[in-house]
Amino acid sequence: MIVDAPTASDGVGVHRLTGGGGPLVVAVHGAEGSWREWQPLAAAWPGRHRLVALDLPWRAGNDYGWELRGTPGQWLGDAVDRLGEPVHAVLGHSLGGNAVLEWLCAPRGHEPAAAVLFAPFYRPVTDTVDAALEREFRAAFRVAVADGIRIALSTRAQRPDEQLFESIVDTALNRVGEHGLGVLFRQFVATGAFDLAGVRVPARVLVGETDPALIARRGAALAAAMPTAAVSYRPDYGHCFHISHADRIAAELAAFLADATPVPLGTGE
Repeated sequence: MIVDAPTASDGVGVHRLTGGGGPLVVAVHGAEGSWREWQPLAAAWPGRHRLVALDLPWRAGNDYGWELRGTPGQWLGDAVDRLGEPVHAVLGHSLGGNAVLEWLCAPRGHEPAAAVLFAPFYRPVTDTVDAALEREFRAAFRVAVADGIRIALSTRAQRPDEQLFESIVDTALNRVGEHGLGVLFRQFVATGAFDLAGVRVPARVLVGETDPALIARRGAALAAAMPTAAVSYRPDYGHCFHISHADRIAAELAAFLADATPVPLGTGE
């Protein structure tokens, strides 16, 4: 039985968000995010599956030293191994989605029955790694950070004007710093080397139409590289729609997970 495990000295924590005894679903937050960002989804959770959120070292306010101790996929793999039971499905947002993609390429034996990626940052191998690509990535990451801040401020009675809002975003990015942005860019670049053709797990990839994290060209390249993935774009989603549209996402997950069956061991297809 999984119990709550506060963040350990190695930077990983486990938090149960729903009860029950159904199949286990693990949620992975993105860069500068938090395990708490899955709470709105948990509140709308359809019920049969248990939802557990991981607290991983790329949480908000980290120093990005975790890169020296492993890739996002390796961190995720170690965290999943600690759970001590099979994972039925895994959810990943933004960098968390990248971690899921990497982990699915080498899941250490047990494979989940399903995966859902929310707005991952994916680089097709054909995209040249140069200064222009890094500028594009940084601009897209700013959009992602801004969307998270906008959602966080949406419950306030008085919202900041646009100039103040942009200064808040600037402050958040300054905390990430040049080193942190460099680490995140390297994780984005690394996705071009993932061996996605061999992934057997059915996956859904959900993206907002205007979110630059995964523009349409890169989404098509991801679907081509990973035949088990279906990529869908939604007109009214931003980057953090797993928070802003939690009710809708919960309904989609209920239908997808209901049909998910474990991948048989030892099969080549």
